[in-house]
Amino acid sequence: MPSAFTRERQGERVFYFSAGDTFRLGVKVARPETGGPAAVLDRAAADGADTNPGYRDGRVTETTRAGHPAALWEFTWNGFSTAEGARHTYDLCWEEDGRMYDVWVSAPVGKVREAREYFDVAVGTFAVTAR
Repeated sequence: MPSAFTRERQGERVFYFSAGDTFRLGVKVARPETGGPAAVLDRAAADGADTNPGYRDGRVTETTRAGHPAALWEFTWNGFSTAEGARHTYDLCWEEDGRMYDVWVSAPVGKVREAREYFDVAVGTFAVTAR
């Protein structure tokens, strides 16, 4: 992760926050779920408004990551407060070696291009270091 980010574990998730929480990166490792990555993200998208205030423009697309089944969920939401403002999220979920991985990046809508760059680097450099 970028050196200016702070790391924080919250249960089964690990978050990385840039200064001022402008960019938030998250990683979750879990057991595979019924239906695979697309079904997992379809279920999350169906509940999007419950977990992401002002949830909108959500779409899940099946894809792959390093040859493994994957799905990409992209959406916009209002953020956690009016002061924070609207945010955009990229979330990739995939199965690999009997585990399900989920990597996401959230950023203000005005910084979507930078968020996508962080997301692409996070997904592209992600490696399992311990089991």
